[in-house]
Amino acid sequence: MKPLLKGQRMALGPQNQGLTLTLHTELDHPDVDISLFALDETRKIKDDRYLTFFNQPTSPNGEVRMTAAGSGTAFTLNLDQLPLWISRLILTATSDSQPISRLRRGQVMLTPSVGDALQVTLTPDGQELALMLVEIYRHQDAWRVTAVEQGFNGGMAALVQSFGGEIEPEDAPTPAPISLPTPPEPLSKISLRKQQVGVVLKKAGIEGLKARVMVVMDASGSMSSLYSSGTVQETLERLIPIASRLDDNDAMEFWYYASHFARMGDLDEDSVLGVAGSQMPQHVGVVPAVKKIGMGNNEPPVMKDVLSVHQEAAAEDRAEGRGVMPTLVLFITDGGIDGGTSKKIEKIIKDTAPEALFWQFVGLGRADYGVLVRFDTLQGRVIDNSGFFAVDDIGRISDEQLYGQILAEFAVWWKKWQTLGLGNAAASRPAAPAPTGKVSLQKNASVSIQKGKQITITLSWSGRGDLDLYAFYVLKSGVTGKVYYRDKGAAGKPPYITLSGDSKNAGKETAVIHRPEELAHVVFAAYSAVENGAGSFASYKPVATFTDDLGQEVRTAVLGRNHFSFWVALSAIDLTGAQAKITHLERYSSFATERSPVLHVGGKLEMNKGVVEFKGR
Repeated sequence: MKPLLKGQRMALGPQNQGLTLTLHTELDHPDVDISLFALDETRKIKDDRYLTFFNQPTSPNGEVRMTAAGSGTAFTLNLDQLPLWISRLILTATSDSQPISRLRRGQVMLTPSVGDALQVTLTPDGQELALMLVEIYRHQDAWRVTAVEQGFNGGMAALVQSFGGEIEPEDAPTPAPISLPTPPEPLSKISLRKQQVGVVLKKAGIEGLKARVMVVMDASGSMSSLYSSGTVQETLERLIPIASRLDDNDAMEFWYYASHFARMGDLDEDSVLGVAGSQMPQHVGVVPAVKKIGMGNNEPPVMKDVLSVHQEAAAEDRAEGRGVMPTLVLFITDGGIDGGTSKKIEKIIKDTAPEALFWQFVGLGRADYGVLVRFDTLQGRVIDNSGFFAVDDIGRISDEQLYGQILAEFAVWWKKWQTLGLGNAAASRPAAPAPTGKVSLQKNASVSIQKGKQITITLSWSGRGDLDLYAFYVLKSGVTGKVYYRDKGAAGKPPYITLSGDSKNAGKETAVIHRPEELAHVVFAAYSAVENGAGSFASYKPVATFTDDLGQEVRTAVLGRNHFSFWVALSAIDLTGAQAKITHLERYSSFATERSPVLHVGGKLEMNKGVVEFKGR
């Protein structure tokens, strides 16, 4: 693969000869979006349907297609099928929150259907939020390419304006960088990966199954290079789509282990961002217990703890008259298991064969996995309840391969486990409760109730810390905003929501929707001050309770065990229909960020995208 240096221009191939090109980007950055702009000979946007990005992954006739590719993004270009007005295509990277120079690693690989592959290594050093990466253009009957690496201080807005696009004013009711058709399900990277998981589950014949997903991550000393390179963080982000499609709570229960172990609580697609970062967790101290786990290898204690969590959940399933939900344990390690420990692990695997639990060991990092391979073929079990495969370099394995290997043996095991009569059928996601009287919602569940004249929301919690209630709203007019301790709202005028005040200690805070008919969407969230320390949401057990003048009551409690997020979006209320639809959300912010959630006009909620606005700062 030939290097393509900044400013260097090279020929790709002649026009009108069926030339195709693949652009594969690998950008290790906390918050970045990749887009491909199609411009005319004046370098202007002529038809915004040819802007390819996560919300619009395919051009009108399929000449350009965007897909997830391993840990990166790929664009497949049929160059000679493009309309003749397209003179050039510019690949860009933009961020809403952090300069592109925060890249830990960045490269673009160009693979034409003829000729040599090229590689651009990115080295941005400014504070720009938008960067042009490479440009493909027509020149003298040929397609050519140049490495650009030009930044824009104004971010996406400045980039779009430079191409002649229009930006809505900041106070417009529907802020959007460009007028684009918006499909009902935006195909972000996580969405594309969830789709791939769905395809794998369907092929395996377990498409409708719900299971608990648990992840155990090796944090022994030999893993240090995999943390510093970002491989562990990338691995966690690629495992999240499995939980999003398979787990009944759309989250995975997470452990670190070395000489000892630490329960980390639940990770979802928002809170996973940055949780491992590029340092060993013992040094960062994500939660206090992590600092004490040492640097050795000791798998049996964490396996026993995982088993105890599974058994507690299975007992709850049986007590509530449901079939036992299976548990998939993803055990990620680089090996290094000695003979004595290996025998203990084998015993645990054999002893748990009657349980509705499958151990999937995943080898990471080109290590000598040794006894791990044997865990896939242990003898003397009533059922094969473990598997092993090596990923080695997770950046080079496709989503289809990764999810196929993780889920294939699990699917075979579950079908056989059921036929052996070792337990009852798996529990499915609970149906929405009837909209009468008092209702307690499980995560992701919804209920529709009659619209009262007023709706009161009470945030209550135990513990001595200070939680703050926020109401993010969208009015029927399209105006968005928030009610919180600095702006307690108004009853007789927009936003028609009031907040009781700031409790500043253990107890409760209350918000009232005075005119539900004037509002479209409201999301209620809680912020946990830095001074509360780690673990506040897990220990304070906040509950949002909806009550009205019709005697209806809906409770949405925090059900997970998150120890490191400052924000949790508790619940949402959709007031656009004849009834009020209340949904349990429980979505957490990512590790170490105090950026608030953002509620968009259509009711879409994004975590980690708002301002940092909190007491004393």
